[in-house]
Amino acid sequence: MRTLKNFALTSMLIVFRKEWKDAVRDKRAMRLAFLPALYFVAIFSAGVWFSLSLQKDFKVDGIVNVPLPVQGGEHLPELIDWLAEQGAEINPIADDAYAQVEQGEQDFALIIPAEVREQKIRGEALTIWLVYDASNQKVHSRLHFLRTQINTWSARIGSLNLLARGIAPEVGMTLYLRESNVADDQKMGIFILGSLPMILLLATFIGSIGFSADMTAGERERRSLESLLIMPTSSVAIIAGKWLTSIVLTLGVLLLTLSLLWIALAYLPFNQLGLRVDVDAMAMLQILAALLPVVLLAVALQLAVSIFARSFKDAQTYVGLLMFVPMVPGFYTLFNPGVYYDWFLWVPILGQQVAIRDLFLGGNLAAETLLQFWSVALVLTWIFLAIAARQLRRAKIIYG
Repeated sequence: MRTLKNFALTSMLIVFRKEWKDAVRDKRAMRLAFLPALYFVAIFSAGVWFSLSLQKDFKVDGIVNVPLPVQGGEHLPELIDWLAEQGAEINPIADDAYAQVEQGEQDFALIIPAEVREQKIRGEALTIWLVYDASNQKVHSRLHFLRTQINTWSARIGSLNLLARGIAPEVGMTLYLRESNVADDQKMGIFILGSLPMILLLATFIGSIGFSADMTAGERERRSLESLLIMPTSSVAIIAGKWLTSIVLTLGVLLLTLSLLWIALAYLPFNQLGLRVDVDAMAMLQILAALLPVVLLAVALQLAVSIFARSFKDAQTYVGLLMFVPMVPGFYTLFNPGVYYDWFLWVPILGQQVAIRDLFLGGNLAAETLLQFWSVALVLTWIFLAIAARQLRRAKIIYG
């Protein structure tokens, strides 16, 4: 019995060595396999910079500084002084501000008509105009700041007017809402870091797509699969050798992705977004431990799917569709960040999404959670490998 096990292990290592040599010789496929690690991290970094320019474009070194084009500021100097105190940089406009915004010369403008003086003397409500182009996405954060400050100034002036008439300001307020945000800077990072688990899971699925397809459908198309089946060994050993090769390649891609991501997290200016992102080496090791079961499962699934393909091209198409497997739970957790149930951890991919997100937000990976990941992944991996090994002995699969 021990001799048979040793022979099966030796056969698996022989297949692994053969497939590894074939993979290393294909320089183009190796470059394409490791390329996603670069552009995944590059896309994430670009997204952070885009968020920085979109949401915090009115802050310089954490200090509010909003350029505000104003036409007719002399008609209501009290409001202009208030806005300047709150961080607005007043830029007077002598010409038609409406036309300048319409023609794209200004992103937005505040127009204070001359009638405001007479309205103020008569005690009427003052009417001013905030002109902007809603299709310009980068101005919305600044507009929100201006609306907030104008409404605050209006409430203060209204309270002073009531006091001048001997009326308590609270009479005109039916409800006063106070807000308290209990989330710290680390938890607020979920809106920026929510896509990272999906990026890492995509790396585990994309890393060996081409090699898994080539080792099954590619060899079947080249008629080189028959020479492997002539060997006096089991189909499980043959599939296990191919599976082990894809695992090593996928781990290389995953380690490169994690390394580049760790560097990006260390140098990206999250502090300018008001976020604190501190991912240490232990957190990265825990993330790797959570992703390892996915690597085993993803490679086994790729082999089981690609072995049914008639050609290498068809296999690439079929296996490429597997990228939707990590994307579906990824989008679910991204758009429902507050939804969590204990059974999530028993669902492959979904459980890793939740665990990795918590790790990026400063949490820890419990040992029982890791045990859940491995137990489910090993069972499913064995099922997919058994399906692939069984197909190797079918004449329809070998000869088409």
